[in-house]
Amino acid sequence: MWKNIFILFFGLITEPTKKWDNLAEKNEKDNENFYKNYLHPVFGIIALFAFVGALFETGKFDMQIAMKAVIKQIAVYFGSFYLSLFIMSEFVMPRFKNDHKKLLTERFIGYASVLVYLVAMLRSLSPSMSPLLLIVFYSVYIIWVGAVRYLKMREEYLIKFTVVASIILLLLPISLEQLINLLMPGMKI
Repeated sequence: MWKNIFILFFGLITEPTKKWDNLAEKNEKDNENFYKNYLHPVFGIIALFAFVGALFETGKFDMQIAMKAVIKQIAVYFGSFYLSLFIMSEFVMPRFKNDHKKLLTERFIGYASVLVYLVAMLRSLSPSMSPLLLIVFYSVYIIWVGAVRYLKMREEYLIKFTVVASIILLLLPISLEQLINLLMPGMKI
C-alpha cells in the first residue's frame, strides 16, 4: 500500500498525463479502495510527520505540542478535502456542465492535491522548508491534465475550470489553517 502511494505521488508529479490516463482506465465502482488505500493513509502520513516534526523541532520532546500539531494537520487536510468536495460537487461541476459523478470528483480532488499533500508532509517535518510552497503551483498543471484526461472536461470550459479548481484546491488548506489559528490561538505551534 505505501509503495503504491509513493508510486502514485511520483507518477502524478513526473508524468501526470500518463498517470491520469492510468487512473481513468481503472474506473472503480466505489471509493472504498480510494479512501482505504490512498487518502486516509496519506492523511495519516501527514499526521505522523507533524507528530515527529513537532517532537524534534523544539528539542524538548513535548508531547502536548506534538498532539496539537497532529490534531491541527488532521483538521486542516480532512476539512479541506471535504469542503473542496462539497464546493466542487455542488457548485463548480454543475456550472461547467460536466455530467460528473460524485465518486469521480472525490478521486479527482484527492489525486490532484498530491503536491499539496507532499508539501504538507515535508513542512510538517521541518517548517523551515517554507520555500517549498512555491512547488505547489505545479499543481495547476496537474489539475489541468486531470481535467482533460480524467474528468474529460470540454475544451471550452477547460481554462476556467482549471483556474477555479486550482484556487479551491490550493487556497482552501491555507485558509482553513489560518481560520484554525484565528479561532483557536492555542493551536498555533
